[in-house]
Order: sequence, then structure tokens, then C-alpha cells
Amino acid sequence: MLVHCFFALTASEMGLSPLIVGLILVSSVVFIVGFTKSSRENEYKKLMDSFIQTKDESD
Repeated sequence: MLVHCFFALTASEMGLSPLIVGLILVSSVVFIVGFTKSSRENEYKKLMDSFIQTKDESD
């Protein structure tokens, strides 16, 4: 026998106002965008550092 147990609370039942829910969503998007941007910059920096090291070693 397959029994489905679903449990969910609405935002108002958790005491979250629409303002707080919006703030959570905006801050989540800002975090994801910032993390992605910093990850790309770090990867680019590592790539350039390795390129410079291999060029110096060949001289």
C-alpha cells in the first residue's frame, strides 16, 4: 500500500509577511549572481596565473 505523506506550511502560517518573503527572494538572487561572478573571476585568475608560470618556465 502506497501512502503519501505531504506536509507543507504557507508563508503566513510560518509568520512570514510578503515583505520578508520578497526580501528572502531578492537576497537569494543577489547571492547566486555574486557567487557566480566571483567564481568566474577566480577561474580566470587561476588560468592566467598558470599561463604566466608556464611561459616563465619556458624562458
